[in-house]
Amino acid sequence: MLGLQGDRSHAAVTSMCFNQQGDLLFVGYGDGHITAWDVQKASAVKVISEHNAPVVHLLYLGQDSQVTRQFNVISGDSKGLVVLIHFTVMPWVNRYSFKTTKLLDETTSTVLCASPLLSSEFHGGASTISQGNTTVSGSGIGSMMGGVVGGDAGWKLFEGSSLVEEGVVIFVTHQSALVAKVTGDVKAYSQLPKPEGVREGSMPYAAWKCMAQSNGSSTGNVPMQAPEKVSLLAIAWDRKVQVAKLVKSELKIYGKWTLDSSATGVAWLDDQMLVVLTSTGQLCLFAKDGTMIHQTSFAVDGSQGDDLIAYHTYFTNIFGNPEKAYHNCVAVRGATTYILGPMHLLVSRLLPWKERIEVLQRAGDWMGALNMAMTLYDGQAHGVIDLPRTLDDVQSAIMPYLVQLLLSYVDEVFSYISVAFGNQIGKLDQSDDSKNRSSSVHSEIKEQFTRVGGVAVEFCVHIKRTDILFEEILSRFVTVQQKETFLELLEPYILKDMLGSLPPEIMQALVEHYSMKGWLQRVEQCVLHMDISSLDFNQVVRLCREHRLYGALIYLFNKGLGDFRAPLEELLVVLRNSQGESATSLGYRMLVYLKYCFQGLAFPPGHGTLPPTRLSFLRKELLQFLLEDFDASNSQAVPNLASSRTYPNLYHLLELDTEATLDVLRCSFVEDKVPKSDHPLHDSANSNVDAAETIALMAEKQNLVQDIVNVLALVLDAGDFQTDGSTSCDDGRSIQIWPSKKDIGHIFEFIAYYVACQRANVSKDILSQILEYLTSEINLSPRQIIATLKRREKQVLALLEVVPDTDWDASCLLHLCEKTQFYQVCGFIHSIRHHYLAALDSYMKDVEEPIHAFSFICETLVQLRGSEFDAFQSAVISRIPDLVKLSREGTLLLVFDQFGRESPHILSELRSHPESLFLYLKTVIESHSTGTLDFSSLRKMDVIDFPSRRARGQPDRIEAYLDRISNFPKCLRNNPTHVTDEMIELYLELLCRYERNSVLKFLETYESYRVEHCLRLCQEYGIIDAAAFLLERVGDVGSALLLLLSDVNNKFIMLDAAVGSILSDGGMENFNAVLKGDKVNDILDIVHACVGLCQRNSPRLDPDESESLWFRLLDSFCEPLIDSYEGKLVSEGKRPMEGLAVSLGRQEDEVACKIKWKVPKSHKGAHILRKLFSMFIKEIVEGMIGYVRLPTIMFKLLSDNGSQEFGDFKPTVLGMLGTYDFERRILDTAKCLIEDDTFYTMSLLKKGASHGYAPRSLLCSICNCLLTKNSSGSSIQVFSCGHATHLQCELQESEASHKGSSAGCPICIPKKKGQRSRSKSALAENGLLSKSSSGPHQAHKAISLHPYESDTFENSYGIHPISRFELLTNLQKGQKLIQIENVPQLRLAPPAVYHEKVKKGIDLLKGESSSGISKIEKSSRSRSLREVKVKGSSIRFPLKPNIFGPKDVRCKQSLATRTVIADERNR
Repeated sequence: MLGLQGDRSHAAVTSMCFNQQGDLLFVGYGDGHITAWDVQKASAVKVISEHNAPVVHLLYLGQDSQVTRQFNVISGDSKGLVVLIHFTVMPWVNRYSFKTTKLLDETTSTVLCASPLLSSEFHGGASTISQGNTTVSGSGIGSMMGGVVGGDAGWKLFEGSSLVEEGVVIFVTHQSALVAKVTGDVKAYSQLPKPEGVREGSMPYAAWKCMAQSNGSSTGNVPMQAPEKVSLLAIAWDRKVQVAKLVKSELKIYGKWTLDSSATGVAWLDDQMLVVLTSTGQLCLFAKDGTMIHQTSFAVDGSQGDDLIAYHTYFTNIFGNPEKAYHNCVAVRGATTYILGPMHLLVSRLLPWKERIEVLQRAGDWMGALNMAMTLYDGQAHGVIDLPRTLDDVQSAIMPYLVQLLLSYVDEVFSYISVAFGNQIGKLDQSDDSKNRSSSVHSEIKEQFTRVGGVAVEFCVHIKRTDILFEEILSRFVTVQQKETFLELLEPYILKDMLGSLPPEIMQALVEHYSMKGWLQRVEQCVLHMDISSLDFNQVVRLCREHRLYGALIYLFNKGLGDFRAPLEELLVVLRNSQGESATSLGYRMLVYLKYCFQGLAFPPGHGTLPPTRLSFLRKELLQFLLEDFDASNSQAVPNLASSRTYPNLYHLLELDTEATLDVLRCSFVEDKVPKSDHPLHDSANSNVDAAETIALMAEKQNLVQDIVNVLALVLDAGDFQTDGSTSCDDGRSIQIWPSKKDIGHIFEFIAYYVACQRANVSKDILSQILEYLTSEINLSPRQIIATLKRREKQVLALLEVVPDTDWDASCLLHLCEKTQFYQVCGFIHSIRHHYLAALDSYMKDVEEPIHAFSFICETLVQLRGSEFDAFQSAVISRIPDLVKLSREGTLLLVFDQFGRESPHILSELRSHPESLFLYLKTVIESHSTGTLDFSSLRKMDVIDFPSRRARGQPDRIEAYLDRISNFPKCLRNNPTHVTDEMIELYLELLCRYERNSVLKFLETYESYRVEHCLRLCQEYGIIDAAAFLLERVGDVGSALLLLLSDVNNKFIMLDAAVGSILSDGGMENFNAVLKGDKVNDILDIVHACVGLCQRNSPRLDPDESESLWFRLLDSFCEPLIDSYEGKLVSEGKRPMEGLAVSLGRQEDEVACKIKWKVPKSHKGAHILRKLFSMFIKEIVEGMIGYVRLPTIMFKLLSDNGSQEFGDFKPTVLGMLGTYDFERRILDTAKCLIEDDTFYTMSLLKKGASHGYAPRSLLCSICNCLLTKNSSGSSIQVFSCGHATHLQCELQESEASHKGSSAGCPICIPKKKGQRSRSKSALAENGLLSKSSSGPHQAHKAISLHPYESDTFENSYGIHPISRFELLTNLQKGQKLIQIENVPQLRLAPPAVYHEKVKKGIDLLKGESSSGISKIEKSSRSRSLREVKVKGSSIRFPLKPNIFGPKDVRCKQSLATRTVIADERNR
């Protein structure tokens, strides 16, 4: 207890701090004085009275670096006065003197928090003090705060002289935080603003932590660079936490996050962890990036609220109310955190790493203890300060303890298992069903040991101590007789590449155990995942040979020795002496191995790739091995060949699977791309050497291909063309004959490919055999036959292009090809024999690839001269009709490219072939309209990759022709085709004959045709939709509608029959079955066509005419439902276009098209028919909505069908009412919006007109001078926008800009020319002025006026917002033909609630009569139709709807004329 100070003994202690040695204590009191106490003598050495308010900040800044007997202290009171106290010690008299410097006074913002930056050797106040490796006793696991952290001791971050700059302090006020150096030359480093979202008046808390960042490491004689000074600053402000770095006087934000509640204190545990206390009693441990490490409560004995932490209320917020401050209530020493409460001191510490593990171990949480140990080993634990700094040193220090921990875990669990299951086994011996239960118990015991072993394996692998695993751990498994369990649990870790090697004895035991279990494949997979360099190679190879693990054997030789041939030799020896399935399996494994090697992939799959530089030599090595001879007399592998001679090793694989072996050989002959060198360009000598090596390598590959072909030729000689099947031996065994006919076919195709590539040569005999095979018949499915024959044809063609003509018999081959329909080969043979017409005929027979015929024609026309050219040209022209059928696009290209002058003659020749003429004209018109053609039909088959005649140095005919095709659009643009009206009409006639469905589309696309002629053609060929389109085009809408409905009666009859057939079959008596039929779709197509016709023409007709048109369509589908007969009455069927010529323009034709079929009541499908017709009527009515008034539609339906059941039209009526209600609601909503906007706009205008204007600034907006009257007596002018100017300045500005005065604000009104001479004014985005002058900028915030703000917010100036009605009006400006009529009457009143308006609208709707609605809508519709008729007077064809009488038409036309004249007079 320190002594009393007389009168000042009653003053409360408000702050204190120790010096670096701890012998001096500086204490601030509530009355403003500061006392320096000698702790050892318990006496006051100095009393300082610099403050008149409670001293709330005392910060020891450390000793002066220049004079060790001097040190500095900063003090601050609650009124904002901050003083730097400089102490000087005179040790010989033990006296202290001081000198004060005022840093901040009461005129500045009050400092709420201050914290000094000190080195790690001493931290004052809320900082850490590290003195030795002392350990504080723990209070149990409940005091732990997360992570594995050490005790009170800590390492020194810096040794020697301090790296921290002296006198750096952070001062935090209500609005910002300032980092400054206060000793020596005062200097401000950086300033941080208060974060957004912080509560006004909240207290900030700050804490420093110094650290060093190394810039490099010492290597050799180069010394390590000095560490860079880095200091971490944590600021907690309400719920916001910020961490910043101070590097060389520059402060940068490192991380920031938000708390769940406001902070009451911060402190650093080390340079990685930050302690934050919250107002809810939570102690939170964060990483410096904001990651939550741990959170716990520090409330003691149920204390809460103000009882948690001590605080003072000397500070006030901006509103003058006292604010609680919790400064100096949390401190950190090592790993211990001290929290000062009102009546208690709470001590919380982080347990040391070993104690943390022991706590979990004593609690029985072995998994948690082992996991914590592995976390320590990985260096991922936070706040561990009683361990070395580097990870390697940490692992070395804790390794013995980790090993002991694992062994303790295994021993304890093993003892538990032995006791637990020993008792169960004893009980089972006394029970009856002991065998079954004993097996289940033993399996459960094995499962438990497996779990323990898995934990041990993972732990040992993680800490890299497999020696412990295979010694101590294995010995414990052997003791409990669970060695097999231990061996089996190693497998998953080997396959996951966690265990890369095994000791030899363990490997031996593993293989023997798995071999005994029959799990050899699993052992092989384990070997493939091991590191060969760490294994006993000879032992593993011996084990693989003994247990026939050939995949592992290949892996060992390839990976360990880099030998790819040796495993192949061993496998071949085994294959020679094997039979049956084992030989087959081994042979296929050899094929897979060879394929991987040839492709540059490592075997087995999934082990990467081979070096590209070795690939070519590896292929050569393996191919040479396959070509080496073996003695067949000592082999059982090739029984079908004579045993008196030697054969290559390749024969074993060929006999196994000829097709697969040949596919593997193809992989070895793939041409590899030569990799580009990364080095600079070599000199010419090196380039020549590389070229010579490349040539030699290519020659070697060529020789290898020839050698393989020679070996296969020997097989053909020895096989003697055996047939498919088998022969029997004397002992009854069946031997498959090899080579079979299928195998020989594969060999033929292999040889043919490489001969065509010019990489091998064969004799004439072999060549004739190959050609005979390729042109032979095959027995496959039709789809396979087409693909196979096309592939063989390409092979034959490729062979003939490279083989000399003297090596094959042309006549014989021509006969075979004609028999097999190899038309391309026949054409090729005829062409080399100069039989050009025969060749052309052969190419024209190939309908799948017409490109060959046209390319041959183009090539031949270029090559021939004189009489041969004329004869061939005339022959081609005579074959134009057939060529058009072959490919119309190719024919047009041929005519365009070769026979341009003969085009009229070709057209005349085609007239005798109507179908060819139609195709030709179709192509001409397509090219004329689109400018190009689709030539994809020239080659319908997929292109098969075979060598072309480029091998013989000849140009590729196909590529030249493709170039012509690519240039066709350009040529067509330069010389377009001419299409005459005669050609159009001729094409239309042919189109009616051959493509009836395309007539309508053509008529819609083209316009240059005679309508009467086309109409006659459509009548003649009975094309209803096209004829209706033409009638509509000439304005005869009524006849068009009657024409579309002419066949609907027959469609109804067919629908009736279809419904009857479906119902008679039984089981399909539902509506969906009928709805999916074609007859319903046909009628729906007619309905949609008629509805589209009426919709297109309704705007051109008068309302009465439009209604008559629609109702004629509606009556056609309503009549079958009216007055149905008791029996089924069906009228005679009628051709669709019968009598069409007389129906156009005559009134009596309505009788001819009248619907006579009715829905019979006695029909068993009457309900389905009525439902279908209701659906048809619904489609029509939905199309009518918008063109015919809804009341009229309702009246029509109910009046004409009043005697029928209303249920048939219920969906239609409900849909109409729903549409009507929806449209009324839209209109009501739009009306409400207009009323609201109008009211608020008028309110704003009224408010602006009835209030005075006030300037926003006291400066003139032009001259930036004060708005005061000067001696000249100038006046001030205030505008409604808020700008104010001198009247004289405004006049001068107007004269300079417009040579006169202008109305309105000179700032807001844009000027066309000139600039302001004295100052600039910039309008912000919201339209308010932001002025600038030569002095400091003064910004004015814009006050936006929302249209729906209350009247209490008065603002008489500003730009008024645009109303929604004005926006909608602006959107209509581009639509000139639309005029707004009958704008609803607007009421100038405050807007009502939306629901009330809707309710009033509904009540009003209920009170309206249908007649009133009809009158209003009819009047509005008449006016709009008159406007449409005025603007639609430029229509090309007259309106002649024949369904109306002539008298009515004349009356309506005269009425329309009078209306137009009246409208013109009004204008």
